[in-house]
Amino acid sequence: MQCNKKQNLGQSLIEVVVAVGMIALLLTAVLALISLSVKNSRLAKDRTIAVGLAQQGVELMRTYRDYSFTGLSGQADGTVYNLPENWTVLTGLSASCPATNNIYSYYLRCVKLSPGIEVIVTVDWQEGSQNFQTVQSTNLSLWER
Repeated sequence: MQCNKKQNLGQSLIEVVVAVGMIALLLTAVLALISLSVKNSRLAKDRTIAVGLAQQGVELMRTYRDYSFTGLSGQADGTVYNLPENWTVLTGLSASCPATNNIYSYYLRCVKLSPGIEVIVTVDWQEGSQNFQTVQSTNLSLWER
């Protein structure tokens, strides 16, 4: 007795094409997720550095207040000053923002001193075509009195 059953010895061409298409689609999705993850990681790192630089700017203004309250209060007229990486209280505030003294060639830190000595420190940076900014602010007074 013989059976006329076809034996399925391999994959048909259509099954192979469908399987390759599904693998390609899966790999494309995985690569897109990896790319997005790397971009978000870099943005989070940049934002963390910018927040640290802004907080450092606030601390520098507190140091300036302790060094020369009259110098600080005399400049609290709403002007926006550049706060470069190598700024010290001895140099004082002079250059207006935006200036070309970027921090790490990437960030631009500015400080605005408003009457009543409100200190607003902004740090700007650019990634690709997008601009980002972080802001830290505080009010200073002559605490020694």
